[in-house]
Amino acid sequence: MTATLTTLDRAECLELLHAQPVGRLAVIDGDSPLVVPVNYTLDGGCIVFRSDLGTKLAALAHHKVSFEVDYIDWYHCTGWSVLVRGAAYEATHWEVDHLLLEPWAEGDKRHWVRIPIVEVTGRRLDAIELDWPLDGRGYI
Repeated sequence: MTATLTTLDRAECLELLHAQPVGRLAVIDGDSPLVVPVNYTLDGGCIVFRSDLGTKLAALAHHKVSFEVDYIDWYHCTGWSVLVRGAAYEATHWEVDHLLLEPWAEGDKRHWVRIPIVEVTGRRLDAIELDWPLDGRGYI
């Protein structure tokens, strides 16, 4: 078995963003990247999550961010990944009062963050059945 890599269009990326409750936020902390998992929801064209005061909330005020969601099927060696890049900001209560999102992690998560989905890319790795046998290491 081998796999083929397919580029996803915007609609497929948005559909897959709806499929997972947890993604990873990447921000710049000082001079290096910081990547943290957050549970999130989608609200229109934005990713929304809750945060306490700290490194990620401070960092997103000064740098653009990346947000990645993916799924891996280890057994079949397939999966997908969606990446959103852009500017995040702390939302006002007018933007989030209608949302139901309980944080999974403990702490004072009263700060809501929105990432408008302007730039989104995605890829999917699909398995392909071969007509010839592979040896035990996956080689022909």
